[in-house]
Amino acid sequence: MLVPCLIALLFINSIVAEVTITPVPSAGLPPNQYIVENQLPFADETHELVQVKDIVLISQFVNSVLVKVQVDKYGVAQRVAGFQIANPNSSLHGLALSTKYTGMVWLTLEADNKLVLIDPVVASATDAPKVIKEINVPQPGYGPHEIGEYETDLWVSLKTSYDVLRINYEKPTDYYIYKAVPRPIFVAQHPINKMFYSSEDESSKIMKINPATGVTTQIAVNAIAGITPVGLISGPKGIWFTLHGNETASTGTFGFIDQDDKIVYHKLTSSLGKDAALFHLVFDVAYEINCKLYLLSSSLKNPKALDMVIKVTFDEQWTTIKAEEIIVIPTQQCKVHRILSTQFNIFATELTSSKLLTLFSP
Repeated sequence: MLVPCLIALLFINSIVAEVTITPVPSAGLPPNQYIVENQLPFADETHELVQVKDIVLISQFVNSVLVKVQVDKYGVAQRVAGFQIANPNSSLHGLALSTKYTGMVWLTLEADNKLVLIDPVVASATDAPKVIKEINVPQPGYGPHEIGEYETDLWVSLKTSYDVLRINYEKPTDYYIYKAVPRPIFVAQHPINKMFYSSEDESSKIMKINPATGVTTQIAVNAIAGITPVGLISGPKGIWFTLHGNETASTGTFGFIDQDDKIVYHKLTSSLGKDAALFHLVFDVAYEINCKLYLLSSSLKNPKALDMVIKVTFDEQWTTIKAEEIIVIPTQQCKVHRILSTQFNIFATELTSSKLLTLFSP
C-alpha cells in the first residue's frame, strides 16, 4: 500500500518542478523601500509638518493641537505627544522653520488671526513647547494659512480675507497687505527674479507680487493643462506648483514658472500618474545631484482619486521627465496633505486618518 502513495508523491513533485516561481516587487512600492504609517492623536484634520532634529512637528487644525513625534533614523515614531496651542478653537495651521532663530518654528493660528514663534523644546517629545513671540495679523487681513520667513519678513497667505501679507517680525508696524483673488494658499519667492508668487486655488490663478513696488499681477493657469493650483514652492530655476483638479477629474499635471513668467506644464504619463490629483510637492534634499521631485496625489477633493507619493526624476536641465515611481498609500481616502523630504526618508501627513506616513530605504 505504500508504493502507490510514493508514486503519486513523485508525480506531484514532477509537475511542480516544471512551474517557475520568481520574486516580484511589492505592488506600488519600489524595491528596498518601506512604508510605515505612524498613528497620531485622533483629530479631524492633520495638516502641516516640519522637522527639528529628531522631532517632527505636526499641526492638527480643528482642535488646534501641535503633535511632537520623536522619530528614529528612518522616521519611525518612537514617542508621540500632543499639546494644545492657545485654545481648541484657535485653528493651528501653518508651520515653518525660522532661518534666523535656529531651531525655532513659526505657527499660524487661523481663527485667532495670529502668527506665533515657538521654541519646540526638542530635548524631549513630552516637553511642552514655549511661546517666544506673538504677532497679530493687521486688519483687514484675516485667516493666516501658510507662512514663510525671508530675512526679517514673514510672508503669509491669508485664506479667509483673500490677501497675502508681508510683515517685518522685528518691527510689526512695517507691513503690507496685497489683495488677492480667491483663495491664496501658498507663497514662495522666485530664486532668480526674487518676486513672490501665491497659488490661488479657487480662481485657478497665480498672483505675482513685486515687493519693491507693491504691484501685483494675475497669471492664469491654462485650463487645458488643469485647474486648481495648490502646492507652490521655490525650486530649481523657478517656481513649481501642482494642479489638483476638481471633484470629478484631475490631469496629473504640475507646472514651472521661469524668471519671465513663462509657464511650462509637465504631465505624468504612467497608468496611475496620468490622472493623479496632485496636491503638494517637495524636492529631494539632494535634488542638485539626483534631480528628484516628490509629488502628492490626494483624495481631498475627488473621492475617487488615489492617495499616492510620486517620485519624479528629471534630466539635468529640469526640462524633461525621465522616470516616474508610484507609491500607493496603504490607507486610502486619507486625503494625504503635506510632504517633507529629509536625508533618510519622506514624511507625509494623512489629513483624515490622523497618521504620519514614513517612506524610507534602510
